[in-house]
Amino acid sequence: MSRYVIVTSRDLYEYASSSSMLELAGALKHRGHEVTLYLIENGVLAARQGAQLAARLSDLSQAGVTVLAEDVSAKARGIEQLAEGVRLSNMDELADLIVDGCDKVIWY
Repeated sequence: MSRYVIVTSRDLYEYASSSSMLELAGALKHRGHEVTLYLIENGVLAARQGAQLAARLSDLSQAGVTVLAEDVSAKARGIEQLAEGVRLSNMDELADLIVDGCDKVIWY
């Protein structure tokens, strides 16, 4: 079993291929891998409570994917409430995940 960190810095609403990152996270988890989906920069927009993609993020979390939203990015975009199953994180945690906590990093 591998440990994956998928970092999404793009607005998931703006890029058609963004949904493939969510599908990839779910597929990797379904295959038994440990998966963290890390939302940063405009990627955090999908994590807003009530947002169109919030339910997909919550579903991923319920399936066992760890879904994190970078705190500074969320604050800069006025996001105060996150979707269910999404938690705030910081750059220190991302660095730890990349250096010590994963086998593969995919940055989109």
